Amino acid sequence: MQFIPIMTSRNNKQSIKESELIPAGLAAHILGFKQTTPIMKYVKKGYLSARTSHQNNRKYFDSKDILNFPKPLPIPPPSDKFKGHGRPEKER
Repeated sequence: MQFIPIMTSRNNKQSIKESELIPAGLAAHILGFKQTTPIMKYVKKGYLSARTSHQNNRKYFDSKDILNFPKPLPIPPPSDKFKGHGRPEKER
């Protein structure tokens, strides 16, 4: 098993097993996003914690945090407001 050295602070290096860390792209996919922008916003807001690799400055997430992250309930849009192509129908 290969280890990924990460930095938790500038002076504190820590080795964590690769199976525990997942890259940002995979974390976004697990949470249902096509891009990493939403999960990076969660990091800025403090909902998720990311770890940075000192080798390439990429973000990695603990797989337990991602798998236990609450998913929003799907709320269908009201059918009277949106008809076809997701655009509101114009009043005539």
